[in-house]
Amino acid sequence: MAGSDISRTAIYFVETGKAKPSLETLKLIATRTGRPLDYFLSRPSTMEPRSRAGTEEIERLMATGDPSGALAAAEILLGAERYPEMVAQIKYLMATALLRLGQPTEARRLASSARAHFEQTGDSLMTAECLGSEATAAYLVEDPGALALAEAALATCRSLQPVPRMTEGRLLAILGHVHFTNHRWEAAINAYEQAIAAGDVVQDLRRLSLTYSGLSVAYQETGELNQAAHYAQRAVAIHETLDDRLSLARSENNLGLMLLRAGDPAKARPHLERSLRLFEETGVEPTRAHALLSLSELALAESQTLEAARLAHEALELANRLSEAGSVADAHIWLGRIAAAIGDHRTADAEFVAAFDVLRVTNSSADRSSRAHALYAEILESRGDLHGALEQFKQALASRPAQTTARISATTA
Repeated sequence: MAGSDISRTAIYFVETGKAKPSLETLKLIATRTGRPLDYFLSRPSTMEPRSRAGTEEIERLMATGDPSGALAAAEILLGAERYPEMVAQIKYLMATALLRLGQPTEARRLASSARAHFEQTGDSLMTAECLGSEATAAYLVEDPGALALAEAALATCRSLQPVPRMTEGRLLAILGHVHFTNHRWEAAINAYEQAIAAGDVVQDLRRLSLTYSGLSVAYQETGELNQAAHYAQRAVAIHETLDDRLSLARSENNLGLMLLRAGDPAKARPHLERSLRLFEETGVEPTRAHALLSLSELALAESQTLEAARLAHEALELANRLSEAGSVADAHIWLGRIAAAIGDHRTADAEFVAAFDVLRVTNSSADRSSRAHALYAEILESRGDLHGALEQFKQALASRPAQTTARISATTA
C-alpha cells in the first residue's frame, strides 16, 4: 500500500512501535486505507483504546468458521462498549456473522446502523463495507433494492485513491450475486470474473467458492455447459474442504440443477436432496425455497406431477412467509408449468397471471419478467393458442434489455 512513498525500513519501525510516523506519513496512511485522519490519532487516556482484544477475538472466530461463536462474543462486547467507533465496528462484525448464519433481516439492520456512523465520521472504506453487507442481506431476501446498494458500495470503494483492491473484489462478488438473483446472467459473469481478477476472493476460499457457484449457474444459463460444470465442481470441493454447510447447500443445488438440465436427472437427485437436507440441518430458511423448487423441477422431469406440485406449494408458502418475491413468482411459474403438463389450462393460466402480478408489483428484473413471458408463450403455443403465444412473446421482447433482445428473437423464430 505504501508503494515507493515510504521505505520498508520506515514501515517496519512504525509497525513495531520503534518510531512514530510524521504527519505527512500519517496522512498518506489515512489516504491509502480510506480512513479519516482522526482514526489514527491518540485519544485521551480516560477513554478506552480503539482496538480491543474482544474485536480481535470476534474476527478470529469468523476467520476460523465459527460465526455463532463470533456473534455471541460480539453481543457480550456490544453490551459493555460505549465508544461510538467501537460500537459501529462491533455491529458491522455482527452483521457479517448473521449473514453467515442465514439471518439477513437483522444483519441488514445492524449494517445500516453501523454505516450511519461511518458516513458521519467520513470513513469511506467502512461505509462501502457496510453497504456491501446491506446489499448481501437484500439479495438474500430478493429485495430489488439490492442492486442500488451494491452499486453504491462499489462506487464508494472506487472513490478512494488508490482503490482498495481487497474491498473492491469483495464488492464485485456481491454485485455478481445480485445480478445472479435478478437472472442477469451475463452481468453476473462479468462481475464475478472481475472479482476473481481483483484477487481478494482468491485469498478468501469461502468467497471464491460462492463466486464459482454463481459462475456455474450463470454459464449454464448462457449455454456454456463445460464452463458451468468446471465451476460447479470446484465450488462444491471448496465448500466440502471448509465444512461450510450453508454455502455447500446452495452449491449442491446449483450442481444438481446443472445435471438435471443437462438431461441427467438420476445424477441430479442426490445433489438436490442433499441441498435440501443441509438447509434443514442448519435451520436456515432464507433461499431454502430454491432447493424446494429445484426438487419440484426434478419431480416434473420424472413425470411425478403430484410430488412436483407438493414441493412447489411448499416453496410458495415458505417464500410468501419470508417475502421472497422472486421465489414467490418462480413457485407460481412452476405450478403453472405443472398444471399445463397435466392439461389443466385454467390453473396454468391463473398461476402465470399470479406470477406476472408479483413480478410487476415488486419491480423485478427485466430478465426475470422476460423469461416468465417466454415460458408462458411456449405453453400457449403447445396448446394451439398461437395468438396468445404471440402476445406473450411480444411482452417477453418488450421486457428484455436491448442487448439480449436479439438472442430471444432468434430463439423464438
